[in-house]
Amino acid sequence: MSTTPRVTRRRAKGALERKVPSGQAIGERLKDFIGSRDRGLKDMYGEEGEEQNRKLEGPIKRGEEMARKLIMEMKCTGEVAKDLTVLTLYDVAILIDDSDSMIWEEDGERKETLVELVDHIREICSMANESGTPTMRFMNRAGDMENWTGKRQEYLDHNSYGGLTKIGTELKKILDKFAVGNSNQNKPLLVLIITDGAAEGERKGHLKNVIRNCLNRCEAGKGSDVVAFQFSRIGNDPDGAQLLVELDEDPHIGENIDVLRVGFDLERQFADKWFMLPKILIGAILPDWDKQDDHAGEEKDNDSGSEWD
Repeated sequence: MSTTPRVTRRRAKGALERKVPSGQAIGERLKDFIGSRDRGLKDMYGEEGEEQNRKLEGPIKRGEEMARKLIMEMKCTGEVAKDLTVLTLYDVAILIDDSDSMIWEEDGERKETLVELVDHIREICSMANESGTPTMRFMNRAGDMENWTGKRQEYLDHNSYGGLTKIGTELKKILDKFAVGNSNQNKPLLVLIITDGAAEGERKGHLKNVIRNCLNRCEAGKGSDVVAFQFSRIGNDPDGAQLLVELDEDPHIGENIDVLRVGFDLERQFADKWFMLPKILIGAILPDWDKQDDHAGEEKDNDSGSEWD
């Protein structure tokens, strides 16, 4: 039986979208990205030539493997997969809100959403990072979990949730360890902050001051582009919504920050997961993703409590 032209075109389009970019294409993407950034990334990876080629051998190889899995196994499109390979240039740290409200508000849905979201983030970050997984830190639990390879239930589900949303206080500990206080930093740092509300238990403005001081110190030394921040809000707390808007629109630090509202119905949101996950993972470092719907649904959410689509 012959195939109709419409079916043929559809199959051809699907095959095109599933085409895995070559190592050369990924290398060009990474070099273009480095060239578009400030001096921090150029100092770390070289501006061009043999030095840059040598330093990008590992990221390009991981990028090829990452793109292949994203496209062939996870049904990501080729262009989005190629964008996500810039994560091979970064170290990633996740700061997780484990305050009281994460388990008591909205019938525990916030925690369920948190656990599932972190799972998806870790899955993609583990492809990009040679050590396997990003560093994770709770706001109310001492110490970092680096290169965690266990099941997420063992780390997220079994944590004793409770305490305050001390975002600035705990973020400073991450920055002191991996950026500001790290004289041997050889990769830029992307910090993903997942919270359900505004900062509490610390001075007003402390969070902004922590970010501003970090960027100022990096600018004076390594370059301000060696650290970037992404804030994801879970739940319908209006103070949390306002926090994201204020951070993203701040004239001094907003350029290094991206934000996203995460709804409870992740199954519905992940129907378009190749918008949502790249927005979280690379919105703070790629301008095209930074511009995507930063505050989508906030006004509606604050008025009616309905979910972001």
